[in-house]
Amino acid sequence: MSDADRPDLNAETGAGGNSPGPGEDLPVSHFEVVPYPENTSEKDLYSFREAMPAPAEPAAGKKPSLPLPAVKIFIVAAPLALIALIALAFPSLFRGKPPVPFIDLGSQRFDAVGLSGRLVAHWQTSASYQLFLDPIGTQQAASFATVAADPPRQISVTIRLLDAAGLVSCQKQILFPPPVPRTSDDSDSAPLQGPQQTATGDTVVNMSGKSGKIAEIDLSGPLPCAAKAYAASKTWDFATDFPTPAEEDIWLREERSNAEKNHGGDRNQLGRAARLPAPIEGDDVIVGDNPSRGTVETSGGRVFQLGAAGMRNRTAEWQVFPASIHFRCDKNGSCTLTRANSHVTLQARLLK
Repeated sequence: MSDADRPDLNAETGAGGNSPGPGEDLPVSHFEVVPYPENTSEKDLYSFREAMPAPAEPAAGKKPSLPLPAVKIFIVAAPLALIALIALAFPSLFRGKPPVPFIDLGSQRFDAVGLSGRLVAHWQTSASYQLFLDPIGTQQAASFATVAADPPRQISVTIRLLDAAGLVSCQKQILFPPPVPRTSDDSDSAPLQGPQQTATGDTVVNMSGKSGKIAEIDLSGPLPCAAKAYAASKTWDFATDFPTPAEEDIWLREERSNAEKNHGGDRNQLGRAARLPAPIEGDDVIVGDNPSRGTVETSGGRVFQLGAAGMRNRTAEWQVFPASIHFRCDKNGSCTLTRANSHVTLQARLLK
């Protein structure tokens, strides 16, 4: 095809693809390249770029800052996460301060029955107490010893722990073991000093003085106090139905009168402890007991008197015969009995 035959691509066409006919005046679209002066540099040509602010570049080694909402979340969440980690790693740091191991609440009096008491509260995972009961003076000492050894009725003591405002923060009633009627064999005998257990888990111990008679009653056991109530305790008081001196005198007269009527003034020598030239120690076997007299007999011919309270407080292993025992007795016939399969030690008197 010759150049004359090629269509002119730049020729304008009219509607329908036809070339404009004679006399048709159609707009022509075109552009022209305008040359810039030869002395114009490229810097002049693109000078507008200098007026545009350059994007901020992060400093060397520094990460781009977080958007503002993310910063706020981080400020709030980071300390909370740190506290949670510390709480998991060191839980003891977030617990309250434990109560002090003990609080000596001092002494109080209950003059109506001639008693003085000293109370010490303890804390070791839970609250407990130690209570020491004594006669107020020497005039009450004799009747106190008699009642403690053989009370005419079941005795109770109520202790109350008070806060700084005098309000009760904690209290407990201690119910002594019920008394056991004494037999003729106990009439002239010194009371046994073994500990007694109450139904509420308390321990009652009669402590002897220099005269050999009971001079103090020691009680101990749990206290129903929460840690906060225990820590708030500043003082205490107590009440008891311990017999008054007048009641003690009446009861003692009645006991002596009944003993004389029942036994005609005779005393069964079985109740008297043996006097020994020197302390003794050895092994024996318990082969039987006599609950009415509070005694146990051995294969070696010995008779140990536990008393009514001692017989009552025996644990199960001490009630199975034969029972191999080890005994130690002082010159006055006061003995301790032990056995291999029991942690309980019995206090007894050697009668024979």
